[in-house]
Amino acid sequence: MKLNKTKILFLLAIILVTHTNYAQDSIPLNLESAIKLALDKNTDIIIANYQVYTSEFALKEAKGNFLPKLYASANYNRNINRQVIFLPTAFGMGGGVTELGADNDYRATLNLSVPIFSHFNNNNKKLIETRLNYQNEVARNTRLNVINSIKKAYFNYLIAQEMVKVRQKQLKSAQETFIDIEKRKKLGTLTDYDFTTAKVQVAQAKNSLLEAQNTILPLANNLKLVLGLKKNDILKLTESVALLEHELVFEENPSELLSQNSTLKQLEIDIEVKKNQIKLAKSAFFPTLDAVGAYNYQAQEDGFHFSDYRWINTSFVGLKLQFSIFNGNITKNKLQQAKIAKNISEEQKEYTTEATKMQLQVLLSQLEFAKQKTEVQKENMNLTEEALRLTKKRYQLGVGTFLEVNNAELSYTQARLFWLQAISDYKSAYYDYQLVIGQY
Repeated sequence: MKLNKTKILFLLAIILVTHTNYAQDSIPLNLESAIKLALDKNTDIIIANYQVYTSEFALKEAKGNFLPKLYASANYNRNINRQVIFLPTAFGMGGGVTELGADNDYRATLNLSVPIFSHFNNNNKKLIETRLNYQNEVARNTRLNVINSIKKAYFNYLIAQEMVKVRQKQLKSAQETFIDIEKRKKLGTLTDYDFTTAKVQVAQAKNSLLEAQNTILPLANNLKLVLGLKKNDILKLTESVALLEHELVFEENPSELLSQNSTLKQLEIDIEVKKNQIKLAKSAFFPTLDAVGAYNYQAQEDGFHFSDYRWINTSFVGLKLQFSIFNGNITKNKLQQAKIAKNISEEQKEYTTEATKMQLQVLLSQLEFAKQKTEVQKENMNLTEEALRLTKKRYQLGVGTFLEVNNAELSYTQARLFWLQAISDYKSAYYDYQLVIGQY
């Protein structure tokens, strides 16, 4: 009975360990799910969204300037020396001095202000709306850059894994060849030179595999970082390294392509921001008109017999017109600063537009070159694979040499590695092309 319990516990432990290992390896990740994950967890995107929210609340704040304002205030004054009024002698009052009020002064006031006309409020609202548009474009640019980084990190890691597989296959083939040569050497059909050469090939294949494996960890951590994952998470990439059909199609008209470029759109909106800042500076030259009103509740007494206090109500309504006549040329200088800032933004946009057109031209050239290179390397890989198959067949039939097999194996390995590198170069250029034209 004890033995059966021990077996059961042992089986449960094995199941638990197996389930745990499976759970650790159970993060299958294609490119679409990687992008979705990053859009939810990436720190840069989260910060950009917070900045948009801040601008939205700033717009609500600006709209609040158009609403009525109601303030309540209350105060108590103890008049140590009361205020006085001087009576004129011309009216037969003898030029006497009369004290006003009482020792204790209580006041409570409600003040109402309703804006009727304010050039500043109108222009300030337009300025904040433009800044919100700018912040939305900044957030879009952040998403574009993050997605660009994710795509590159994803495929760099994926292609590195494929390169490890190539090196593993190379090592396996070298080991199988070495075992075969070892057998033939014992039979006396091959020399020590062939045996030693095969041994060197195994050692070189192991070294190449180690170098390839050494690139995996930093690339994996880089992908986890942009995805917002933990370093202990194990990823299983499910995408194919092959180029997709839509990745082989790209437009070549710079003017149309750059219409959605986020950097240029930011500069366009920034110019609009500067124009609105000029209007906002000019608004200081215009008067403001407000409807105002107040309701006062007050009492004054020498003692503290509150039940004997006489509370008086007073109120008024009116219009308040305010116009700046001279403020030390502050408005004039602010206006000049705003105009200069607009000129700077226009210069930046003109320069960046030309630089982006050149960048797009270079990317289009790189895409065309990488596309042709990928096709050539794929053809070369297929040819070397067929050559390797034929060479191995000749060797098995006894009409080929180990050196021929070794050269064919090396040629095929290099061709596949070159093809993977060509794929990597093309995808990197294509993702940069998408970033420049403002595509996800």
